[in-house]
Amino acid sequence: MSIARQSCDCCRVRRVKCDRNKPCSRCHQRNLNCILSRPLKKRGPKSIRAKSLRKIAEVQMVSMNSNIMVTPVALMKVPKKVIEQCLRLYQDNLYVIWPMLSYDDLHKLLEEKYDDCYTYCFLVSLSAATLSDLQTEIRSEEGVPFTGEQLCSLCMLSRQFIDDLSNSDIFRIMTYYCLHRCYAQFADTRTSYRLSCEAIGIIKMGGFHREETYEFLPFGEQQLRRKVYYLLLMTERYYAVYFHVVASLDAIVAPPLPEIVTDPRLSLESFLEVIRVFTVPGKCFFDALRTNCVNDSCTEESLRRIWNELHTVSLAVKPWSYGYIDFLFSRHWVRTLAWKLVLHMKGMRMNFLSSASSTHIPVKIARDMLGDTFLTPKNLYDVHGPGIPMKALEIANALVDVVNKYDHNMKLEAWNVLYDVSKFVFSLKHCNNKMVEMFSTKCQNALITLPISKPLQLNHNSKNDESIVP
Repeated sequence: MSIARQSCDCCRVRRVKCDRNKPCSRCHQRNLNCILSRPLKKRGPKSIRAKSLRKIAEVQMVSMNSNIMVTPVALMKVPKKVIEQCLRLYQDNLYVIWPMLSYDDLHKLLEEKYDDCYTYCFLVSLSAATLSDLQTEIRSEEGVPFTGEQLCSLCMLSRQFIDDLSNSDIFRIMTYYCLHRCYAQFADTRTSYRLSCEAIGIIKMGGFHREETYEFLPFGEQQLRRKVYYLLLMTERYYAVYFHVVASLDAIVAPPLPEIVTDPRLSLESFLEVIRVFTVPGKCFFDALRTNCVNDSCTEESLRRIWNELHTVSLAVKPWSYGYIDFLFSRHWVRTLAWKLVLHMKGMRMNFLSSASSTHIPVKIARDMLGDTFLTPKNLYDVHGPGIPMKALEIANALVDVVNKYDHNMKLEAWNVLYDVSKFVFSLKHCNNKMVEMFSTKCQNALITLPISKPLQLNHNSKNDESIVP
């Protein structure tokens, strides 16, 4: 509506009909100043708030049809078109990092099982994780915006309809994995860890932590369950390092097989390489990191094997893709963790490089990482959630630990590497404020001043990660 067709201020305040003349007849009769200064309220759909979602959930109902649980009829359902847009984003950007189902399979589920509660919750949780990782939003055809946080809230409110402890439906497992990724991005590590534990618990309840359980499944279902199993195994081992929780899953289940694809976005090559990075060390390695105490099964020879097998880059992975970055940083991260573990092994030296002492190894790893970052577009890091910043920070921390132990010439070189690594670390968005603060304090205690001009990009909603330790 244009200004010329609005009622004047006086008529709007008096709530009488205005003839919209200039001046209008009512103002002319009463000798009032007839002006239009109050803008009309903006029309159109508004964003859905979490409070509104909670009120909607209060009137949820469950319908039963042939013993199949379907989505609550009174629940505000996410439109199919919104979910479909999210599924396309997932395949284009995230499938190679956490592969589950391709777009074609997901689209088929959306069309055929949109009313099935388990399937619907999975599709919404996958959409929420996608929008959260990409830090974007989707609008419906009516113009209503949906963010990852809103979709995550909707899915969490519907969990009461999928928490059936009597089965180990794969969609329940994938739903909890996707919700875990959402809360990791929101910097709520307590909830993120708890959701990953729920997914792992369902896996164990169904016996899918044992290879023999897979033998009689169709190939497609085997592949999907093996992918999800290793996604959770890697998640659990990551938590074992930083939050000192027990890693229960082991690599006794065979990984998924490579698949012949025509679309490179569906290739499992980088995902299989990341699995190798996390499983070459073995469960004992992560147990030792969790307790900072080396056990009998974590020997010098096993650490040498970690270094040797993860020292070179696999030629099978397409360079500078999303999956390639995930593989590279995971490789550098595990090599750094192996070096840290050596420091706790009395009398051991890690001379895996020719004539190099153990203090030179963080410089070598940092140089390798810098070589990767110099040739990688910045936008590739933005789809990995908090994982890449944490792994880069681990390498920077290791370098600070040894920078003052070199002679003059080597110390200068190490300082220059640390300077470049720190610039990269501070350019990323960090969800764990505490780890960044510890890094800054460590630099100050070592009398190292890092002239970083760009301020830290911290997530102000991050929680205290120590609180998730059971």
